[in-house]
Amino acid sequence: MTDSRTRLDKINTRIRNHPLLSLLIAVSTLVIGLSTFTNATRNLMGLLSISQPRPAINGRWLAQVNYDWPNANHHESFNFAGSDTQLYGSASFTGSMNGIFEGEIAGENLRFVTKSPESLGSGPSKEAIHRYQGKISGDEIKFVMQTEGGYSAHVPIEFTAKRTLNTPPAQPALIPN
Repeated sequence: MTDSRTRLDKINTRIRNHPLLSLLIAVSTLVIGLSTFTNATRNLMGLLSISQPRPAINGRWLAQVNYDWPNANHHESFNFAGSDTQLYGSASFTGSMNGIFEGEIAGENLRFVTKSPESLGSGPSKEAIHRYQGKISGDEIKFVMQTEGGYSAHVPIEFTAKRTLNTPPAQPALIPN
């Protein structure tokens, strides 16, 4: 007797007669379908979402800062540049300009790091790291600055920087498509 079933019919019969294999195929199909649907939904939501424009922060800002040691009241300046979420430029610490590292902007919040040498008498200098976090509100930025490293411990310092009058607000950078 010859079997007139095709090879596909034979495979189909084996799968139906093997419940574990049938379950594995059904679960795999479900996982692939959900994954495809999830990715498509995420892509669609990305197209529909409206991102916040970058705050007009580029330019020069000034602040009066009272540090946590005696007679330490300094005029500090901040020169910001960048586009999208990137922030770079310079910030002064006790009047000395330092480059900005790890700068980023997210909505109305910004953060960056500067580094400066700290010396004690005639001994070698140590690197002090200054971590700034700020909240932008119009022509003001309310900052909290924490210093670590160097020769002494410091408490967080709060101050407000204001946009200088000779620097017009920069327009948000356009992101090319």
